[in-house]
Amino acid sequence: MHDASASAGANPVFFAKQPVLDAKRRIWGYELLGGEVREGIFHLFPGHEAATSLGSSTYFGLREALDRGKKVMVAFDAAGVLAGLPRALPPQGGCLRLRLEAKPGPELLAALEALRAEGYLVALDVAPGSPALGAARLADVLIMEHRPGALPPAMARLAAKKAQMLARGVRNIEQFQAARDQGHTLFQGPFVKEPELVPGRKLTSNEVSRLEMLRLMEGDAPNLEGMADAVRGDVAVSFRLLALLNSPAFGLAHKVDSVDHAVRLLGWDKLKGWLRAVLLADMAGQGETPQELAALSMQRGRFLELVTTRYDYWDFNPGTMFLLGLFSLLDAILGMPMAEVAGLLPLDAKLQATLRRDPGNDHEALFLLMEALEDGDWDGLRAMCARLGFDLEAVKGAYAAAGQWADLFLAVRD
Repeated sequence: MHDASASAGANPVFFAKQPVLDAKRRIWGYELLGGEVREGIFHLFPGHEAATSLGSSTYFGLREALDRGKKVMVAFDAAGVLAGLPRALPPQGGCLRLRLEAKPGPELLAALEALRAEGYLVALDVAPGSPALGAARLADVLIMEHRPGALPPAMARLAAKKAQMLARGVRNIEQFQAARDQGHTLFQGPFVKEPELVPGRKLTSNEVSRLEMLRLMEGDAPNLEGMADAVRGDVAVSFRLLALLNSPAFGLAHKVDSVDHAVRLLGWDKLKGWLRAVLLADMAGQGETPQELAALSMQRGRFLELVTTRYDYWDFNPGTMFLLGLFSLLDAILGMPMAEVAGLLPLDAKLQATLRRDPGNDHEALFLLMEALEDGDWDGLRAMCARLGFDLEAVKGAYAAAGQWADLFLAVRD
C-alpha cells in the first residue's frame, strides 16, 4: 500500500506520545517519552542540543494540539532544569515533569519559580517520603502511580490542596474510575485504549454504511465500479478522499477532480488503502479522544506494515498487517466489545482471533512489541526485539515514521 522503504529510512526522532486525559476522558495534553533510561526525551540529546532537537523534530503532530490549548509534558532532571532545557517547550502549553532524587536546593527552587513565572507548568512525581515533597508548593500537577484503595494520608493532604492530581499507570476503565474516586483529576495509561462499553449500543446507519464499504473492498475480485458508486453516494467520504489526494502531502502531479478519476489514477490496491483510513477516521467522529484513537489505529497499521515489510521472513502480508492495526482499536472507538466488532469486519477467523486478542493468536508477539512502544515500556521493548530477532533502532525508526504518517493523514483529512 505504501512505500515502506522511503518512510522507514528517514530516521525521524523517536518518541512515544502518550495522551493525558481529564475526569471526563477529554484530552488535557500529551507526554513525550523518548529516553530509555529515565523516560525523559531530553536523554536523547547531549547537553543543550536538546533545545534545538526538541523544538524542531518532536513537535511534528503536536503543533495543532498546542494551538488547541493542550499541554505538552516532557520529563527533565534537576540538572536539565538548572540548564534551562525546559525552555525548548513553548511557555504557553509547556509542562516540565520533574522526578527528584534528592531534596531540592534553593537554586533549583528558584529555577522552578522562574519557569512558572514565564508560564510553564511544573509537574512533580510524588510518593510518601519522596524528595519531591520539598517542592510540592511549586507544583501545578502532582503525579502519582495509581494504587488501589485510599490515598496515603500525606498524599491525601496534598490532594486536598492541589487542583491537579495525575494518576499514572491506569490500565483499564475500572482503575480509571477508582482513581477518579480517589480524587485524581488527570489520568495516564493504557486505559485510553480500552473501550468504555455502552449497554445496548447499536451501530448507526452511518457506521453500517462504512462497514459495508469495507466489506466491498475486501471481496475476492476487485470491484472498481461498485466501489466508485459507493464512494460517490457518500458525500462526506467523497470530500475527504478528494481533499486527501489533492493535498501537498500526497504529492500527485495533477489535481484529482472526481471519484472516478481517483479510482482510475490510484488503482484498486492504493484506493483500498487510503479509503480504509478515511472510513476509520470518519467512524471515529469529531470527538478529541476518538480521533486520538483513530490516529493511533493508523499508526499501528503503518507500523505493522513497515515492520513486516522489513522482516519478510515472518511471511505476513504487510497489507493484511496494516488492516489489523487499523481495526485494532475499533472496540474503543465504537464503545462495543471487540468480540462483537470483529464479527462485523471482512476478516477471516485467524485475523478476528488477533483482534479479540485470543491467547496464542498468530500475531500476538507483534502486538506485544507494538504496545511496549506505545506504553513506553523500554525493558519490554528490548526483550521483545530480542525475542523476535528485530533491530531495536529499526523498530523505533518504523514507529516514529508511522506516527508521522498518521499525523500527516489526519492533518489533511479535515
